[in-house]
Amino acid sequence: MPPTKRTKRNLTITITSSSNHHYQASASVETIINNDDLLTEILLCLPIKSLLKFKAVSKHWLSLISNPIFSHRLRLVRKLISGLFVRRFTLRVNNPEYDFINLESNPSRAPFKSLTFVNDSYGIKVLQSCNGLLLCSSSRAYQPRRNYYVYNPTNKQYTILPRLHVDRGIFRSIFGVNLAFDPSKSAHYKVICVRNCDSLRDGHYQIEIYSSKTGPWRLSGGSFTAPSVINFRGGVFWNGAIHWVSTHGSSLYFDVDQEKLREMPMPPIPDEWEERRHQYFGESRGHLHLIEIYGPCTALFNVYEMKTDYSGWFVKYRVDLGGVTYVFPEMIRTYLDPEDLHYYGYSILCVVREENDDDSYLVLHLPKKAVRYNLKDRTFKKLHDVAPAGNQAEDESALQFRWFDAFQYTESLACV
Repeated sequence: MPPTKRTKRNLTITITSSSNHHYQASASVETIINNDDLLTEILLCLPIKSLLKFKAVSKHWLSLISNPIFSHRLRLVRKLISGLFVRRFTLRVNNPEYDFINLESNPSRAPFKSLTFVNDSYGIKVLQSCNGLLLCSSSRAYQPRRNYYVYNPTNKQYTILPRLHVDRGIFRSIFGVNLAFDPSKSAHYKVICVRNCDSLRDGHYQIEIYSSKTGPWRLSGGSFTAPSVINFRGGVFWNGAIHWVSTHGSSLYFDVDQEKLREMPMPPIPDEWEERRHQYFGESRGHLHLIEIYGPCTALFNVYEMKTDYSGWFVKYRVDLGGVTYVFPEMIRTYLDPEDLHYYGYSILCVVREENDDDSYLVLHLPKKAVRYNLKDRTFKKLHDVAPAGNQAEDESALQFRWFDAFQYTESLACV
């Protein structure tokens, strides 16, 4: 009998990552399977949807991909915003509906139209997005009966947060609940709740914190005062802190790790104005942005960025929407005076920073559409058609969304 001839199975792999870097390796299948470091490097270059499928290959692959350390490394190389969930205006009492504005070059299916991951009799709405996770709550429930959830729309995992404390039978009002999650530092997240101290003192607040690592809600520090017009519902997580802006008076930020509350500097308000006109406040790729528009021409405005040491804001981009109005004249409300603050019909949904700053852009909502506007060369293109709400069908200049209706979607394997 002739000797058995053995052939060694070799595998050549070529992968193009989301940042257009090419990786090629030639090795035996056995070498790759038995080398966790090499296998991890290959898996890190694959799309999230592929990773979800590969969990079923074996228990070992499931363990490798589900490991928080893998999710941590994945987040370091994936900072792309896949799209925006935008909450539609609807007359439905429960379960608000969401449009999905795709921001990737290859269109993908919307992760959801409405949130049904758990049976909440009051429906579910999104409160905030933070690095791949969504903070949600019961849509129409009164505060004592409201449930809060953390949901990962990529892997469909969710957790129901414990109910907030009731002191001596009295439920203290909730002014805002915010999510803090930085997967580049930890696999765990925290939820920050701002409540009033008691029903007798207006403007006095306390902070309670829930940690996915340690469990129940707990009180953080003593009480504090803040302007009644500060927006605790619209907190933005950046630089390890939750940030809240106020239309006048002090704006604040809360350092989540140190549990310290500090005042946030703000650009000066023009002399002829008594309060701020926030048109956008959000974070992208490690940058905090603010847009305030006062006129007289609201098609011209600046995008501010906060310095990481909180020494102040600086003008990062200057925007001129003149070219947009020429191509999309329906955004001009000709029945108004050109100096009217609402003469141009648009809203800013998101500032998106890219690895190459020349590719950074705004997502704008114009009547019946969403548009991508490049912040460097001022080019633009349509991203999405927006169907008008039932009561807006006859109003050609109607807008459905503002920046606080838009929530960033980043694919994530984070466990909740």
